[in-house]
Amino acid sequence: MKFKKLFYLFVILIFLTSCKKDESHEIKFSTGEVYKFESLSVEVIADEEKMTTREIFSSKDNEEKLGEIISLLGNCKVVDQRYSYASIPGYKSLLINFHNKDEEDTIYMYDSERDRDTNKFHYSFYGKLGNQEGPTLLSDKDLISEIKYIIDK
Repeated sequence: MKFKKLFYLFVILIFLTSCKKDESHEIKFSTGEVYKFESLSVEVIADEEKMTTREIFSSKDNEEKLGEIISLLGNCKVVDQRYSYASIPGYKSLLINFHNKDEEDTIYMYDSERDRDTNKFHYSFYGKLGNQEGPTLLSDKDLISEIKYIIDK
């Protein structure tokens, strides 16, 4: 009888240790692409000359704000990289770093000005998203201002 109880206890212990909580998050973009990541951080340019950055937000222990940022990014339209700008980040820029086990992807948000041709805000995604390498994200909203507002509240 003791052997049977020990065996069941051992089976339950194995089951509980194998059920790890999934720590990943995902963004579902308006065009259907899905991007999964473990955590994200938001940085600003601290020094334009030296191109150093300073972290202003980390998703660790900030689930509510993370959810709001994911929702904003999910409204973006994913298009190919021909819509990207060749810009250098400045003091008004935001960099969103997505962290996974083996890699890190970044969204560069250069400025809060609408493109004259598309009348949208353009943000560059450095990494693979769906079947595209380095696509552009188009938004109707100024995500730099929106994300800074979320972080500051």
